[in-house]
Amino acid sequence: MDLSELRLVALGHGSAGKSSCLAAMYTRLVAGRKGFRLVTADTALAQHLTATCKLLGRGSHPPPSSRRTELTAGLTFGRREVLGFAWTDYRGGALTGSAADDPETAQLLERLTHADAVVVFADTQRLATDPESQDEVRRTVVLLHRAVDEQPTPLPVVLVCTKADLVTDPADWARARVAAAPLEELLVSGGRVRGTAVAVSCGTSTRGGAVSALWCLSVLLTHRADEVARSLGSTRELIKDLLKQANGTDSTVSWFEGVESAAERLKYWEEAGREEKAEPALLDRPSRRPARLLNAEQRGTVPPAAAPVPSAAR
Repeated sequence: MDLSELRLVALGHGSAGKSSCLAAMYTRLVAGRKGFRLVTADTALAQHLTATCKLLGRGSHPPPSSRRTELTAGLTFGRREVLGFAWTDYRGGALTGSAADDPETAQLLERLTHADAVVVFADTQRLATDPESQDEVRRTVVLLHRAVDEQPTPLPVVLVCTKADLVTDPADWARARVAAAPLEELLVSGGRVRGTAVAVSCGTSTRGGAVSALWCLSVLLTHRADEVARSLGSTRELIKDLLKQANGTDSTVSWFEGVESAAERLKYWEEAGREEKAEPALLDRPSRRPARLLNAEQRGTVPPAAAPVPSAAR
């Protein structure tokens, strides 16, 4: 895949906490973390996200958003931009609308088929108490399967369990995990999904805000590094074969037949090999650093293990 830009689509129904988590993530990464920094030219949105995060710190949450939010930024490592970062957060109603009747729902479905990563937001309190949340989970799973089926490479998917600090009863967590089970099954299904779940708190004590973006970044950079290594290995084998073929006889026969000689192909692939050798060096530190940073950010954010749900709650 082309890592020139990380196209991340955020899914979640109204009041799931997408806006709060975006503000917490932006504020965490714009300040710089272990060499990584998020930089955007959209000063109006940057100011809005910073102000939202300050309100969260005072215990005030933003109202549910009725419009799409798009953050376009560059993710730098040291002084070099690693990739572009495009976060699209759709209003909750886009998940339940009809593509034929709602242009934003149609656009969401289109974006999902080209997404590099998907972050799903679920209100833990609502999962534990509202039976309708299970229908929303099933709808989201259908959308995710559509996105996965269109992807030629592994798709990072993060389930963000929001308002985790407000759910203190283990029985409530158990109910929430039962409601979210179809999503969690998709995360661990393997194949082309690279999934994880994170419990996030956005408020006076913010926790886990940057995990979703770092997880996606880590998976994609690691995948790209593996791709480059495989490609470099194939190029080296091709160069070895061409070295055996490149001789005077081959050049003469190729000249008479009007085709490219082994020596000419060898020159091209040696240059390509030199360019490929440079890419692993550029990807090495940026691909290893997010994994270490992710480990640090993810401590204490893993949702409680699934437990049997009390019979009265079934």
